[in-house]
Amino acid sequence: MNSSASPTPASPASPSTAGDPRLERVLFVHAHPDDETITTGGTIAALVEAGAAVTVVTCTRGELGEVIPDDLAVLRDDQAALAVHREGEIAAAMHDLGVDDHRFLGSPGARTPGLPERAYRDSGMVWRSDGVAGPTPDLHPAAFCAAEFGEVVSDLSAVVQSVRPTAIISYDEDGGYHHPDHVRANRVAVRAARLVGVPFFAIVAGAESAEGAEAEALATDVTVLTMDARHVAPRKLAALRDHRSQVEVVDLPGGRAGIRFPHGAVEPVTVRESFRFVPEPTADGGASEMAQMTTGGRVAALVLALAAGAVFGTIGTVMHQSTITVAGSPVWSGLVLALLMSLTLLAGLRSVFGSRAMAGAAAVGLLGALVVLWQASPGGSILVPDNTPALVWLGGVFLICLVVLGWPRLRGPVAGGATPPGGSTRASSVEAQPADDRLDALPDAKGTPQT
Repeated sequence: MNSSASPTPASPASPSTAGDPRLERVLFVHAHPDDETITTGGTIAALVEAGAAVTVVTCTRGELGEVIPDDLAVLRDDQAALAVHREGEIAAAMHDLGVDDHRFLGSPGARTPGLPERAYRDSGMVWRSDGVAGPTPDLHPAAFCAAEFGEVVSDLSAVVQSVRPTAIISYDEDGGYHHPDHVRANRVAVRAARLVGVPFFAIVAGAESAEGAEAEALATDVTVLTMDARHVAPRKLAALRDHRSQVEVVDLPGGRAGIRFPHGAVEPVTVRESFRFVPEPTADGGASEMAQMTTGGRVAALVLALAAGAVFGTIGTVMHQSTITVAGSPVWSGLVLALLMSLTLLAGLRSVFGSRAMAGAAAVGLLGALVVLWQASPGGSILVPDNTPALVWLGGVFLICLVVLGWPRLRGPVAGGATPPGGSTRASSVEAQPADDRLDALPDAKGTPQT
C-alpha cells in the first residue's frame, strides 16, 4: 500500500497518440497495485475524461501485501497466488478509471530491449517504533529494492521512450510513508525524468486534510497543482473496491467514504489530489548515482574507478615520450594524447555519476601509477626521464585532478530541461515541452552497476 502520486493528463497511450504533440501524455509510476488508485485515482480518471493520454506503471505485484477479507484468506500464505490475484484487481481498477495503458515494470513494454522479462518482487516493510515504515531485514534477491538501479531506470526509460510523456508523476522523497518500494520508485522515476528533461511531480500526501498555516502554504505555492476530482469520484470508489484484498471502502460520518487499511487505520477518500513540481537540482548537492547504490555497489564501483585510473596512468606514462614529426619538427603527440585520456576519464566519471567520489578514486589510481612508475626499475633504468615532457606529464595530470575534482558542477541541466507549470496553483493539466527530440539520447543501462 502507499501514499503518493502525481498529476497531469491521462488516457490510453497507443502508438497513434504517443507521438502526438497536441496531447498531454502523463506517466504515473507506482510501487504496488492499489497505490495508483488510493493516491492518484481521481487525477487519473479526470485526465482520461479530459482526453489526455495516461500510462500507469506498477513496479511490483504486491506479493507481500496483507489480505483483509476472510474469504480471501487462502491468499495470505501464498505469495504467488496473491500476486496473480492482485494483477486481476489492478486490471479491473484500470478499467474503472478508464486507463488502457497499464504496464508492470520488467514486462513487455516496460523492459530494456534485448533483456529477458523479469518480475520485480514486493520488497516488503516493517512498521518502526516511530510509526513509519522501514525495510525488512530479509530482502528477497528478486525484490524491487535489490535490483540494480541502472537496470530499473533502463526499464522505466523503455516506457518513456514509447510513451514520450509530457510529465512523470510518482511519490515524494520519503515515498509518502517510507515504504522502501515507494522510496525506490521515487528515485527511479526522478532519474528517468531527468534523463530527458521531462517535468517531475511528487504526490503531496495529506494535502486535502491540511489545515491552518499548512493549508495556506499549499494554496499559495505556485509549484503545487491540485486536481479537483469530485466529478469522477464514483470512478475512484469503484476502482478502490476492485482492490478489496488490500483496502475496504467504508462509510464515514457526513456521507463521506473512507478507506480502511489492513493495519486498521481509516482515512477519508480524497477527491482533491495535489502534486508538487520538483525542479532539477542546480548544484552538486542533489542526489548522485552513487547515492542510489548499495554499500557493496559503491565499493565495487570505487575499486573499478581506482583500477581504471591506474591503467590510464600506466598507459599514459609509457606513451608520453612518443613523438611524431611534422614539417621536420618533433611533436609530443604521446604527451598530448596521454593528457587527453586522463582528462576524459576523470571528467567523464564526474559527469556521469554526479559525484566526486568516483573521479577521486580514479585520480588516486592515476597519480599512484605515476608515482610507482617514476621510480627506478630493478635494472637501474627509469620509465620517466628527467626532461620537459615528463615534467609536463606529471604536472598536467596533477592539474587535471585539481580542476575536475574542484569544479563546482560538471553535469549541467538537460537541454530543454523541465520547467515548472505556469503561475496557477490549481490546474487540471500540466503544460510541458515534448521530449521527442531528447528521447533518442537515452542510455542503454543494461548491466549498469547501480543499486
